[in-house]
Amino acid sequence: MKAKLLSYTNITVPTPPYKKATKVGIVEDENGKRCLVRIEDEDYEILKVGMEGEVEERKTDFGTFNFFIPAVKREKRRKVAAVTGASRGIGNAIALELGRSGFNVVISDLEKTGECDETMKKIAESGGEAIFVQTDVTNLSQVEELMKKTVEKFGRIDVLVNNAGINIDKLVTGMTPEQWQKVIDVDLTGVFYCTKAALPYMIKQGGGRIINISSMSAFDGAVGQANYAAAKGGIISFTKVIAREYAQYNVLCNAIAPGFIKTRMTDAMPPGLFRDRLARNPLGRRGEPEEVAKLVRFLVTEGDYITGQVIGINAGEYV
Repeated sequence: MKAKLLSYTNITVPTPPYKKATKVGIVEDENGKRCLVRIEDEDYEILKVGMEGEVEERKTDFGTFNFFIPAVKREKRRKVAAVTGASRGIGNAIALELGRSGFNVVISDLEKTGECDETMKKIAESGGEAIFVQTDVTNLSQVEELMKKTVEKFGRIDVLVNNAGINIDKLVTGMTPEQWQKVIDVDLTGVFYCTKAALPYMIKQGGGRIINISSMSAFDGAVGQANYAAAKGGIISFTKVIAREYAQYNVLCNAIAPGFIKTRMTDAMPPGLFRDRLARNPLGRRGEPEEVAKLVRFLVTEGDYITGQVIGINAGEYV
């Protein structure tokens, strides 16, 4: 049925501790008959009074409703991803994978590397755009500025990948309080700061995807990594809380736990420990950062019913 939009609004119904936002409108058909319609989140931002479209009846879990479908074609624009710790390694591979998959990308790190410059160039060649924003994830003001610059440049933030992390490996008896706290600050508190700063934008725009990079060290209690394992384990618990608290706003949050991946951290392993770790790996090789990046891309483009999960990528080493 063809119809013209007369008015529309966004109704928020508070049901403690949650809120439910429903977008509705009034339309008039060709015979002058008016009816109440629901509106999809993705259509709401392009609506104008007087706009023409179709009224389509749809069945949902909560009953049958009329939906207004604008006749004007939605502008197909690239989604936006912000990736922390993205100047090199896994973060850089994620930025490139998302850029090649249709995202504009904000690359964030403490310093801009040559690897970062090359990735930005490749994203531009694929038709996207990438910018670099220098950010210390342990500084809330800088993190808030990162999100602000992302939205100022691209208008929104659809994906946040919390990848920034460090390790300072020591046995507990030899680990100083400063070494403990530094890893906790970067690897765990940084995830809290970035998520906290991104959530208001995601809620306002109708949803988003958050991917937190944890580690299999959170599960196996790796010797010498008390600080690192504690931080990565904290990320897993934090991920589940965010998933439960913000699914109501269509914000999905998942964690990825890489195993033996080809990074500077595993490059620096003592030869004997490296060989032992490789011998335990069913595939007999380290994973590539690009393989982690493909999993991130799947979760943010195809995983619309996946949230609160921790997905290991470790070649079966931890079966």
